[in-house]
Formats: sequence, C-alpha cells, structure tokens
Amino acid sequence: MTSIRATTGRLALLAALLLTLPLAAAAQERWAAPEDRAEAVLPPPQGDTAVSAASLACAERQWTFELSPRQPVDLAGAVLVELEIDAATFAAEAEFSSDRIAIALPSDALEPLKRGVGLAFRFEGDADAVLGRPRFSLAGSRAAITAAEEVCSRPDMSAYRALTFTPFSSYMALARRLRADDIAQFRLSTASEPVLSVAMAEFGNGRRVLFTRLCGSSWYFGRTGCNVTGFAPSSGEDEWQIAYDSEGVALHVDHRHDEFGWPDLVTLPLRGQGDVAIWRWRGSQYGLLVF
Repeated sequence: MTSIRATTGRLALLAALLLTLPLAAAAQERWAAPEDRAEAVLPPPQGDTAVSAASLACAERQWTFELSPRQPVDLAGAVLVELEIDAATFAAEAEFSSDRIAIALPSDALEPLKRGVGLAFRFEGDADAVLGRPRFSLAGSRAAITAAEEVCSRPDMSAYRALTFTPFSSYMALARRLRADDIAQFRLSTASEPVLSVAMAEFGNGRRVLFTRLCGSSWYFGRTGCNVTGFAPSSGEDEWQIAYDSEGVALHVDHRHDEFGWPDLVTLPLRGQGDVAIWRWRGSQYGLLVF
C-alpha cells in the first residue's frame, strides 16, 4: 500500500514539473545572451521558412546576424535583404555559405531592434524562394543586446594617440568660461549639474584644441549622455572659437595625416554600435569625412 508521504511526494514533484513547463516555453520565446559572450540568441523563427536558428553577434562594435538554414543552401555571394522591424525597413546585404547566412546589421537599426516587437527578413531573388521569410519575436531583445554590448570588443585604435578627459586640469576654469551658456541651459532644462572634463591637444606652432566634455543626461545630450566641443585659439587675444562638436565620443589623434599642421581626429562612439569616424581640418574647424 502506497504511503501518504510517498503519494504526497509524487504529487509535489508533478506539480513542480508542471510549473516549469510554461516557464521553459516562455524562455524559448525570448532573446537570450550567453554569459561572457558578445552574442544574443534569437528565439525560434516563425512563419514558413528554411531558417532554423539565428543569433546576433558583436565584434569591434559591429553587429552581424548569423542565420542557420535547416539544410545546406545552394546560394553563393551577396544577396540584398530587407530587415523589417515593426513598420521600419532597413536595407542590408546577406553573405551566403552552405550552412551560414551572415547579415551585417545597419548601425541605425540597433536601437529599433531593442525597442521593437517583431523582426522579419525579406530576401531578394532566389533566396526568397529557398529561405522564405523568417520572422522573430523581439521579446527580451533589449536586455540580451545590452548584455552582449557590455562584452563586445572595441576596434583596435593602437595606431592613434588617445586623448584622455579629466576634471583635474589647469584648463578647467577656461572650459567653464567657454561652456558657461551650455552649462546654464543644462541646469535650466534638467535642474541638475552637468559633469565637465577636458582634454588639451597640442599640435605645435601654436596649433591646439581644448576639448571639453559635458555629460549628464541622455535625454538632453542624446544617446551617449554627453557632448564634446573643441575650441581653438582665434585671432583675438585670449579668444577661442568652436573647432569641433559632436556627441560623446572617444577621441584619438592621427598624426599620419594632417592639413596644414592640423592632424586628423579619429573618433569612436562611447556606447553601442558605430563606425570609426575621421574628422579633417577645414581651415577653421574640423569636419566629418564622408566616404
């Protein structure tokens, strides 16, 4: 005769198993980030598709979708593909091998991917007939992508001289004077105090730029929560003019190329995805090179 204790134990075990089933099913419908890997794993695809799995990997601040077909595909080279994130569409290019499809994520698609509801891939030509149109839920995408961002490698900037911002500098008083209006506007808009730091870059023969960085609010300054404005001496005594302006970036100097003694500036976004950008001297200030 089965004891009451044994029956109670089996019922408790059965109840525990039943409770875990919905949780396991729910976990499969959300994005996940493997620990210590710059990768986000997508939930299983929906719709009529030959794609069996997908992930989004990050390396040197660049993001790439990797899709796995259920069977080897006889497609080669590059194929145009549209990424549909809710109502927005982003053009990209898919590179095919027999067991892998790589799609570089456009930089302006990362934020919509974090806050969206659904993602779909629409391939051109024969690839559409072979793969169908895989769709994925974006549930949990923000948490998974953010976790992958934290461990994503940065581009190799060893060829450049990095500029280090500090609040402990003899130029802080000058920086406060040059940014007085910006500081006042920030206080008025946010009822808080911005954090100011500076970096002086000297290029010889009186050429120099005082870079000032104000941080404090992504609502006010944009995604990075910071603004960087550089000032160069002008013709007047103790007068400075704006020579550079951008959101928060990591700043580097490239002495291998200069315009009339002003070396290029090479920047990298402080957060998230973004290409290395080159700024070149344009006679009175730095301008972004567009390739």
